[in-house]
Amino acid sequence: MRAGGVVELDLLDLSAGGCMVVFRGGGEVGERVLLRLPGLGFQPAEIVWLEDGRAGIGFEQPLHEAVLDHLSALLERQQR
Repeated sequence: MRAGGVVELDLLDLSAGGCMVVFRGGGEVGERVLLRLPGLGFQPAEIVWLEDGRAGIGFEQPLHEAVLDHLSALLERQQR
């Protein structure tokens, strides 16, 4: 991704330590990113893998359990 660029990603999976997203290119493994999740500010993170149009992103700080529960419920509703 270019510095300062904004890319909207489709969230596929979420855990306390990171997430998997649909990724259409423009980044590299090891690249640091700021990820904005619904209802939260920006989360410092890093691209940890890229494969078949998807990316694994690891959060710098794990999500709190209550935040993870809330976001997981939102994700489940969106996937229905």
